Amino acid sequence: IELIQGDTLEKDHLRRTLNKIKPDIIVHMAALPLAFMAIEHSEDAFQSILGSTVNFLEILRDFETPFRLVYTSSSMVYGNFQSAFVTEESPTDPKEIYGSFKLCGEIACRGYMKCYDMDIAIVRPSAVYGPYDANQRVIQKFISKALNGDTLKVDGDGSMKLDFTYVDDCAQAIFLAATHPAARGETFNVTRGEARSLKNVIDIIQKEIPEVQVEYGPVPSYMPKRGTLNVDKAKKLLGYSPEYDLERGVALYIKHLREHPI
Repeated sequence: IELIQGDTLEKDHLRRTLNKIKPDIIVHMAALPLAFMAIEHSEDAFQSILGSTVNFLEILRDFETPFRLVYTSSSMVYGNFQSAFVTEESPTDPKEIYGSFKLCGEIACRGYMKCYDMDIAIVRPSAVYGPYDANQRVIQKFISKALNGDTLKVDGDGSMKLDFTYVDDCAQAIFLAATHPAARGETFNVTRGEARSLKNVIDIIQKEIPEVQVEYGPVPSYMPKRGTLNVDKAKKLLGYSPEYDLERGVALYIKHLREHPI
């Protein structure tokens, strides 16, 4: 593995790097990573999400060697779920800045695909958790606080549901989107495919770490109402097969954070 550090907004450096490597596959994950950060730093979010995506597209449109670009979008593009589950054909109506810019990136990718016959696949992860996450997502925060004996602070009454996805399942889906011929030009939900509540997460943590204290508070206004993302399309076209339910994934994550405290 060769690690090359750089900034996807530095277009000349990005161009030189890609022309030197001539990659077969590019998985584009560069972005300001969390919704609340995008709201607080909207211009940075615009540049990191949309600016970097357009840089990739502009450079790659001139490539003579074949390649596959995977654009990592987000389940936040759906906004408030209009039903218990959403498919890739469900309406997209983001409620906040992060999802809005991710959807803009999808639209840009589709435009470049149609105009320049580029090989691009789009993936929509949801609530990914697991070892080495450094972005303070909800399950990481809950487990870290529980291990430290701190009170877990919950948005709402614990009934909020998310399609929590263990990182290994997400990685499997992205790998398939990057390598499977049927992924070209397609968009995929890449999640567990099963919404679970924050209360479910807390119950699992309490079984592993007894005497956890919980404090409930208001739900942030930017948070959309969410649920299950249907993953039948990824299963059918790509052979995607998620392996980690919430019980197994959280137990593994607790073990990891005990051995590698943050």
